[in-house]
Amino acid sequence: MIKIKEAEELKKQLKEQEKQAQEYLSGWQRAKADYLNREKEIEREKVDWVKFTNLDLILKLLPTLDAFDYSLKHIPKELKNNQWVKGTEQIKKQLDSFLKTQNIEKIKTNGQKFNPDLHEAVEKQGEKNQIIKEIQAGYLMNDKVIRTAKVVIK
Repeated sequence: MIKIKEAEELKKQLKEQEKQAQEYLSGWQRAKADYLNREKEIEREKVDWVKFTNLDLILKLLPTLDAFDYSLKHIPKELKNNQWVKGTEQIKKQLDSFLKTQNIEKIKTNGQKFNPDLHEAVEKQGEKNQIIKEIQAGYLMNDKVIRTAKVVIK
């Protein structure tokens, strides 16, 4: 027969083993939760990576788009119906269409309230913080600013 002291010792050992088993279980549960969280984070990173894969190309293309915008704004009135000018306007439309397929959108400026997250003020002519002129277009890619718009505010 098991003596009372031995029984007490066995109960004590059993409690210690149960405590240790609970610690192991808790550790395993935390590790599993950490693993699942990391898996979700990796998935989010993959989605972002896919969304912004072409960012470098787009950023290199924006100065060319700026040049098109600038040249089209300064076409003399007598050349508005010129076939070469119409062809240039068509190329600009194709660039704009390509940007749309890449989830690129132009930041609104003229008449808008100045927003430092979207706009960079290069000149201030008053205290209203209303945009009166766009110096350089800004762009969003998948609703994230990739280039702020340079503006004049009044």
